[in-house]
Parts: sequence; structure tokens; C-alpha cells
Amino acid sequence: MSAADRERWEKRWREREGDPGPAEPWLVANARHLPKGPVLDVAAGAGRNALWLAAQGFPVTALDISPTALEQLALAAVGRRVEVATRCADLDDPAALDGLGPFTGLVVVRYKPTAAQWARLIARLSPGGRVLLCSFGRERARTGGFDPAFCLEEAELRATLEPALGCLVYERLGEASDWLEGSIWEKRG
Repeated sequence: MSAADRERWEKRWREREGDPGPAEPWLVANARHLPKGPVLDVAAGAGRNALWLAAQGFPVTALDISPTALEQLALAAVGRRVEVATRCADLDDPAALDGLGPFTGLVVVRYKPTAAQWARLIARLSPGGRVLLCSFGRERARTGGFDPAFCLEEAELRATLEPALGCLVYERLGEASDWLEGSIWEKRG
């Protein structure tokens, strides 16, 4: 990630103080598909999903590029009386995940990893582990001026993740959800 992108995220989180808010509804509805065990929340921001997962009993590590976001997460964790480990790292750095894992679950919400990032993330996932992915679909770009480079496309995702992962569920959530698409993937033996 460029220095300008990193600063943009820092600025966003400095301007957004307070409670991180509720977990992504799609994650809440589908968390039952995560195997019990350690979970990595990718691009966690201030941790709304990591905090919720920790409250459900998952050991969670939240990864984000923004130190400010992770500081906010740490404060919220104290207030909610849950534990969340944090790692401030740029997923473009091949060493970003060094020393982490293995994980039985990866949670990726409102973020689209690159192929290289996916390869590093999948390497940290245990066999039989699952990925819960919920991010913007191409319809978001068509209707809202959102950059298509940051939107999911099922065929591209399948080409990136298969055969290491098998797709269990893929759904388009529609306009009411900001044109999100949710999918569940399982790491093959």
C-alpha cells in the first residue's frame, strides 16, 4: 500500500472516534459456519467484527494497516470486556503475517485482498478452516461510482481461491446491503 493510502486510512480513523458499532449483519448471520478456534479478522479497522467474534468466544486477531484504528479497537475491547489481539501490518508486505496462525477462520469484510494477499492468508488457514468473505460486488461500482478494482467478481474470486479453497456459499445481497456479496470458503486438505 502506498504511503498516501496509509495516511488516508489513518485520517479516516482519526476522524471516526467512538464505539466501532455493530458487526456486519452478514457475518452475524453466518458466523455459525466458522469452526471453533482462532480467527483472523483481515482489514479489521476499529474492530466491530473482531469484537463481536470475541464476545462469541472466538480467539481473535485483528489485522489492519492503521495504528489509530487498532488503538480504538483496544479501547473498545476493554470497554466490552473481551480480548482481541492486534497486528498492525500492510498485507502487501510479504512478512505481514509472520508469526501468526494457524487460524481455523478468516473473516474478510468490506475488503478485497489481492491474489498475493490471498496466497499469504490461505497459507495461514488450517485444513478444513473457513473463510467468511463479505464485500462490495460489481453492482456497487455500476450504481454508486465505486472503483470496480475494489469490488468482488465471482469468476475472478473462484480463479484466485480455487483449488486451495472450495466455495460452499456465494450470494449477492442486493441494494439494501450496499450491493455486498457474501461467500463461505473451506480450505481443502
